Amino acid sequence: MSSKFSLYESNPDVEKYVVDGSISINQFVENISKDHYLKGAEINSKAYLDPKPYIRSFESTLRELNQLNIEAKIQESKGEEQVDTFELKHSENVLGLSQQIADTTSKFNYLDNQISEVSSKISPLGMTLSKISTSRDKSQETIFLIRAYHGFYTKGNYAPLETMRSSSKVEDNVKCAKSIRHLMKLASRISDESLPSTLKCLETIKEYGQAMEDELLHLFETLLEGDEHSDGNVDIQKMNKIATILFAYNDGTNLVETFVRKSAISNEEEDDDDYDDEDEEEEEEEEDDGYGDYDEATAEEGKMRKKYKGTYTRNHPKSIDVHGDALESNPKLQNFITNTKFEIKSKARISKKVFNDPDMVLTKLIQRIFDGAIKQKVTTLLALSVKKSTLDHLKLLSSLKKLMFDFTHEIKDYLITEDFNKDGTLLLVLDQLYTSLFQEYVRDDVYLVQEKRSIEEAVGCALKKLDPETFSDQITKNDASGYELKSAENEHISFVNERKKMAQFKQYVKTKLNERMQNDRGISKLELEEDELAAIETIETLIKTVAESIGRVLEISPNKAPEHSITALSILISNFDKLSVREEVQLQSSDFFLNLYSIQFKKEVLFCLSTCAKKIIFPCLASVPVAKNKAKTLINDFVKRNEIGINELLMKTIEYSLTQTQNLLNKQKKKDFLCDKIEEDTEACEAVSAFLEEMYANISMALSGANLETFLITFGTKFLNQLLEHYMKFSVNSIGGIVLTKDVLQYQSRIDEWNIPILSEKFQILKEIGNLFTVQSDLVNSLVTEGQLSQMRPYTVRQYISKRADFNPSYADRFFKFR
Repeated sequence: MSSKFSLYESNPDVEKYVVDGSISINQFVENISKDHYLKGAEINSKAYLDPKPYIRSFESTLRELNQLNIEAKIQESKGEEQVDTFELKHSENVLGLSQQIADTTSKFNYLDNQISEVSSKISPLGMTLSKISTSRDKSQETIFLIRAYHGFYTKGNYAPLETMRSSSKVEDNVKCAKSIRHLMKLASRISDESLPSTLKCLETIKEYGQAMEDELLHLFETLLEGDEHSDGNVDIQKMNKIATILFAYNDGTNLVETFVRKSAISNEEEDDDDYDDEDEEEEEEEEDDGYGDYDEATAEEGKMRKKYKGTYTRNHPKSIDVHGDALESNPKLQNFITNTKFEIKSKARISKKVFNDPDMVLTKLIQRIFDGAIKQKVTTLLALSVKKSTLDHLKLLSSLKKLMFDFTHEIKDYLITEDFNKDGTLLLVLDQLYTSLFQEYVRDDVYLVQEKRSIEEAVGCALKKLDPETFSDQITKNDASGYELKSAENEHISFVNERKKMAQFKQYVKTKLNERMQNDRGISKLELEEDELAAIETIETLIKTVAESIGRVLEISPNKAPEHSITALSILISNFDKLSVREEVQLQSSDFFLNLYSIQFKKEVLFCLSTCAKKIIFPCLASVPVAKNKAKTLINDFVKRNEIGINELLMKTIEYSLTQTQNLLNKQKKKDFLCDKIEEDTEACEAVSAFLEEMYANISMALSGANLETFLITFGTKFLNQLLEHYMKFSVNSIGGIVLTKDVLQYQSRIDEWNIPILSEKFQILKEIGNLFTVQSDLVNSLVTEGQLSQMRPYTVRQYISKRADFNPSYADRFFKFR
């Protein structure tokens, strides 16, 4: 068989017959294709398929594959030989290159040593020449200084020095300035009170130097200001020449001061126009008079809006501009910022061309502008906002801080782009100036206290808008202060104290709502839904207030953000608790299922709080594990309280529903299943079915997903036990068994509507129990040994069987063959 080609390996038992020649391959193929007489026929509506051509095709394909395999092995062998040849050549090339590299390295080391020897011989000669040249220059300078001092001492002047001062060459002018500087040092050392002439000489030299500096400073100021013939343009070359001379004279101290003084910005006239005493008195009078909504603005209010153009908000008539976009719409402020940017940039360009160290000059200029005009502008605006409200002040502070941050950032970008800030100090000074600008408003935790007060005021307004009677000033204030005290004394919330406080608040709310219900004669479902929507809007308002407050703290005082986030979270949770308590009390009525509305409300509260924690609170606490753990404790305790309340309500709902179904089942008549004709479902069944429909509609509104399924399984299992016990109480004849089965099917249809397979399967036992009353007596034995009845205790099944109308205890065991 090894020399013959075969598609499949032969069976050992058949192999010997092929070897002996008892049977050939062709005979084997013909044998499996012996049904060739069926060609053209149809089997099972399909044409007959002759396997012979396919077998031969497979054999041919395998022959080709074997041939290709042999050729591939030949190619692989040739490829391996070529690889060995190329690897040998590569190794030879590597060895040759290694030798070349070694030779080249040796030559390089030899040349490097020779260069080092030459350099070691030349360096001492260069140093010697430099010392000689320096000594010669110093000797000449010393001789010149001595002759100049002698000239001032004897004649009061020195002509060569004056020639250098009046020369048109910068080099001569710089040499003159340096000489005067050294002369003053030399004269101050020589001067003695016992020799009046030396004191007079020192004074003469100083006056000469001062006259030279004054002349140059006056010319510099004239050039900096420009004139009408030059269209305000400055002569950079002359200014650079003056700077070079005066920096050689006294490091340009007075020159830089002159440049900064001429470049500083003043807003005194603008401030006087905007915030004079008369305007402030008018503002105080209008605050005393008061006024209503924007649409009812009086003529005086119109004057005030005109007066504070760009600083008036529609929703808060008494407040100045507090938002960033409002500040951007203030033309005077924008003009001031624009002018300041232009002044800094223009002077930066000039200083870069005039001074050798423009960073030092710009540092002094920017310090003067920040400490002067900008500081005055910020202080004036914030002082005015304090008179309005805490929230206005905080919003304005945040907006101004952002505005000045953008301003500082733009200046820094410009300085970097124009290649300033060589040593890094200029940007550092800008950051320090920006920080110190608002330092007094955020120091000593004053800012956090204001932010907390702002949140409490906003929360109080939102709650009173929702329910003015329940959330009175007294309750809100007492609760807030109590929570503050607790947060200060403890690192976590005391669950017992919180429950006690909520119990007191619950009693208060119950009293208020009872009074309201007596006056309004009840609350409709529509009113409850509208109130719930209003409460959820209030929750969103509280979260928005907290988010804005934390956002401001992150911008103004980032290092205080974790502490403030915990405070804001505490206020949120405290007021969420009050809203939840109010919702619970408000839904208590004769209709028990109305209580389920509170579950949906609590779910919304928990969702809002968790979202707020993930998106706002926890990101602020990422770097402070202690604060993050405290926030988790606050949230977990709040969630735990609400989950406990929801679970208690659900257990009460199950108990209430089971009580209702039991009461309705108790109304089942004794003759309902001992009847002579089949009628509609029994009255008890219809009542229970209607209640199940009502219960499911209400609970599915409050719960969803796994929570709803768990509730329905718990209730359904207990309800099934009720029915199992219920049907043990009634005698049933053959017609009554059909009626009972109809009731059972009605219950099953209600359960099936819940789409819980495990519960629907459990209720199948009711149908089997119904069959116990409808089948013939000789089939009962086989019935109880199958299905779910086989899993019940025999004693329990016997109790149902005993309720058959044809049951006879005297021969029950023999008749039913049931143990």
